Amino acid sequence: MVRLPKIHIKVPGTSANLGPGFDLMGLALDLHNEFEFQFSKEITETKTELKNGQTLPFSKKEDLVEQSYKSYFAKFAPNITPPPYHCKMTLSLPLKGGLGSSASAIVAGLCLAREVHKRLDVVSLPTEPIFTQFLAEFEGHPDNTLPAYLGGFVFAYSTFGEKLRFFRKKFPSSVAIFVLTPEFFVSTEESRKTLPKSYVTSDVIFNLSRIGAWMHFLDKRRFGDLLVGLEDKMHTPYRIPSTSPLFPLADTLKQDSIGYCLSGSGPSLLIFLERKTVSSKQKELFETVTKIMGDAGIRFSLRRVKPDGVGVRIQTK
Repeated sequence: MVRLPKIHIKVPGTSANLGPGFDLMGLALDLHNEFEFQFSKEITETKTELKNGQTLPFSKKEDLVEQSYKSYFAKFAPNITPPPYHCKMTLSLPLKGGLGSSASAIVAGLCLAREVHKRLDVVSLPTEPIFTQFLAEFEGHPDNTLPAYLGGFVFAYSTFGEKLRFFRKKFPSSVAIFVLTPEFFVSTEESRKTLPKSYVTSDVIFNLSRIGAWMHFLDKRRFGDLLVGLEDKMHTPYRIPSTSPLFPLADTLKQDSIGYCLSGSGPSLLIFLERKTVSSKQKELFETVTKIMGDAGIRFSLRRVKPDGVGVRIQTK
């Protein structure tokens, strides 16, 4: 057996859609899940646990790290039996919180498999374009997995089985980002069921224009362009309807000209302030969020975050 090193993989959280870019746009954030993998001849079956000793928040059947790890070998080295490992996880991303916890597991599993594959020297490695294509297609949402892998703002698409296309941009430092995570969970699959099967042409044109505003913001870095770019008619109105506990907050933020978007399918929200106004507006923002969430009886966390411009980090020992 080839001796394999300890492999440490750190994956940033992500926020997908970013308003109008449904299944197209995503941003990596400096919130991370970390995975430590150990191999030895004494390890005969894969075992996963939390580093803090608490109970895993998912079953073995739901372990996306193991699923993606094995899927890599089935795709790129089908004659190789994937070596079992022991994994210790440190999870900072909430499950079903809309911050890319699933994408972090997929990226970790696929990158782990490639690191192991490098050392087996049996079958040639997939090229980077082939690897990123598989990475994007594994979950079906490249707006999550690509930012987690590459870092930064990523616009990515691969429809009807075509070649993956994407570009990456640095998110402007002139804007401050806050993440609000209410303490309730949203299933992406269930959330997608709330979306219509078709859209009127005017709503499609509306979203296309807002994606254009996003690109202008990334180029010119004007906060007003971001406020326009965050508007959306294709998924946010269906995921934050008037009956949602998040609706009063979203409505207040809009009236106060504070940028916001649902993070993925939610329930987390990204909230944007012009950086130069943070000192004067941050206290009021926290008070507003605290009151509205308190009135709804919802516990939450609200913290300032930065974009992650690096993406996945891999260390071997």
